[in-house]
Amino acid sequence: MKLYLIFVLAFISACSQVSIPYLGKQKAQIEMPADWQDLSDIDHLAHLSSFEKMYLGTDGVEQMPLRSKEQEYVNNLIYDIYQNNELFFNQKSIPRVHVIKKEVPFHFSLPGSSIFISTGLINKYIKHESILAAIICYEMIRIDKSIYNKNVIVPIGFMSLERILGINRIVADKKIEVHKWAYYLMRRAGYDGEYYLQWLQTINRNTADFLTLTGDAASISKEEAMFKAFVIRRSKVEDERTIARKESSKNFYAFLFSVKDRNL
Repeated sequence: MKLYLIFVLAFISACSQVSIPYLGKQKAQIEMPADWQDLSDIDHLAHLSSFEKMYLGTDGVEQMPLRSKEQEYVNNLIYDIYQNNELFFNQKSIPRVHVIKKEVPFHFSLPGSSIFISTGLINKYIKHESILAAIICYEMIRIDKSIYNKNVIVPIGFMSLERILGINRIVADKKIEVHKWAYYLMRRAGYDGEYYLQWLQTINRNTADFLTLTGDAASISKEEAMFKAFVIRRSKVEDERTIARKESSKNFYAFLFSVKDRNL
């Protein structure tokens, strides 16, 4: 018995001198290089803008180059928005609009003045010029004010639609602020602001179609409810009809039908 106790005490004493690794969860202490520094805001924007070439070069991504008349119409629409909102915008360069041949309805932008719109969105959901103006205004604001998440993606040579839309998403509260700005900008440019709410309601009614764009159904429901409350508050102090332009232009329909015909 005495020999047993002596053995146990000797074992415990030996173990007390051994460093046993901690098996629980704890932060790893990683020593960074002395010259390491986080990416600046400008670096992040440059990083995101590089996704344009990567996305357009991905297998299965087919761009529909705009014809001269189509390009002229889009440029005039953007210029019209700039001209009527000169004090708002910092940059005045015309964003490049890429029409992507894809049945999935989507739109997004990247820093560096690039806006992407799918033929599925144009063919099925852009029925009025004010809806197109609403979408363009929204993306112009994001480009001008650099409203993008700080994502750092390791380049692998291609960029799926789901990935680039996921990178492009911002939280609902921030989106609402962009929606409000876009609403004011399009109205000041002479477009019908009522269509902005109708556009959000259209997305909400067609959740399955827009799930790739929005990421989840709850976010767009929240957007619609919050924006509708904003429009109701505005209607109490301002008559929407006083500066509304109800009809779409002939140039808009020419653009719409031209894109549709080429997508058949």
